[in-house]
Amino acid sequence: MSHDSEASASPRMSAVAIEQVEVHPAPPETGAVTPVPLPQNQRLMLLTTALPLLSVAVAWFVAPGWNYIAASAVLLAFLAVLGQSITGTPFGILISERNIMSLSRFQAVTWTVIVIAGYMTMVIARAKTNTPNAVDVAIPQELWWAMGISSTSLLGTPLLLSGKRSKTPDARAVASTAAQLSESPDDIHAHCQGALYANKGIQDARISDMFQGDEVGNTAQIDLAKVQMFYFTAIAAVSYFVDISMAIRRGSLTSLPELSEGLVALLAISHGGYLLSKTTDHSNSKPS
Repeated sequence: MSHDSEASASPRMSAVAIEQVEVHPAPPETGAVTPVPLPQNQRLMLLTTALPLLSVAVAWFVAPGWNYIAASAVLLAFLAVLGQSITGTPFGILISERNIMSLSRFQAVTWTVIVIAGYMTMVIARAKTNTPNAVDVAIPQELWWAMGISSTSLLGTPLLLSGKRSKTPDARAVASTAAQLSESPDDIHAHCQGALYANKGIQDARISDMFQGDEVGNTAQIDLAKVQMFYFTAIAAVSYFVDISMAIRRGSLTSLPELSEGLVALLAISHGGYLLSKTTDHSNSKPS
């Protein structure tokens, strides 16, 4: 073999030799700990187990009255963790399939936290004092009505809006809304669900969504029915929250406080107006 051929073969042989060399990772240092990240589902499972247990602990150890406030805060933290883990935002439980914050979801979450935290705190306080049949905490009929009204709005809203998904908003309504929101008509058409306005992504949801109209034609305006329902819900919820806290502080643990029939009537009227406003066409829409 000539020197030229040997020279040309040498690089190939060197490359083969390099390929045959096994690369071994450096041994870990003595005493070093390699962190193993938990999968998202496993981490979520740990958090969803720890936070409810924490709410039980604060209801047991914190002073009466304050334990109810602490338990409510822990339940809210639990919902925030769920939202952050599943949707990427702590407000995820309030966001609908149109990527907007929903007022009906807000009021349902509010009553759920208030009632569950109150019932749980009373039960634990009764168990702490060795009261027989500790779970026998009465729930007034008026509270059942309020919870039923809340659930009706939560379930009725998507039903009333479903028919608008098969309609097309008027072009002038789209142009007007685009100008008011500083968006292009093409973007609105790309993300809307029929005549219903929708945000591009879940990160675009804002608290202001709860007070704006649902359709393309009125989403740039304030919905008075939503504002009214928010005020009545906030007044009733805050008042009832204080009533439960004071009842626990006094040691009145046989029943959750009663809601006045007048307050329940106001809630029913505000929710009725809220649902009735969903049936009105605000976009001069036509069947697709």
